[in-house]
Amino acid sequence: MTTEEKLLELWEEKQVKKVFLRFGRALDTGNWPAYRSTFADQVNIDFKRLTGQEEVRVDANLWTRFAEQILSPVRRHHVYTNWDISVDGDRAYALVYMTARHFKATDLGVSDYTQYGWYDVWFERAGDSWKIYRLKHDFQWVEGNNSLLDTSDPELTKTMHQVFTPEAFAAARAAIATY
Repeated sequence: MTTEEKLLELWEEKQVKKVFLRFGRALDTGNWPAYRSTFADQVNIDFKRLTGQEEVRVDANLWTRFAEQILSPVRRHHVYTNWDISVDGDRAYALVYMTARHFKATDLGVSDYTQYGWYDVWFERAGDSWKIYRLKHDFQWVEGNNSLLDTSDPELTKTMHQVFTPEAFAAARAAIATY
């Protein structure tokens, strides 16, 4: 590998990493336009360990609305480590360890909920930038009160029914077949 190829590889890995760091900062600060900017227009989402739902393919605007509705009531702090990034032309993959902390004052148990695990993230080049086109959230264990992520809000319930539809599941399977 030439020095130029090595530098290009480092550059591409850094650009991919910057997109995912923007993803996390946006989650924590509630900057939903910045969060949305990290995704391709259609994105495969696999949050089965968290939601119990199969992988779906959804409009990134709808996914962003879901994230905003479920996370806005809690304070968030995501930390990413153990980066393993591979770039292959206009596609990239990253395995990123995460600790995701959530806090909300409550009278019903402890006020925090923490997930320890990782994200599998697939990226594609879109012009001069990278976008997430597939995202898998997984965890090894959790601590605390998961009821802080309250799914009883009627607007959130409506959005969840739009995100986790049988059509979205079928679209996800079809999209995976083309990767």
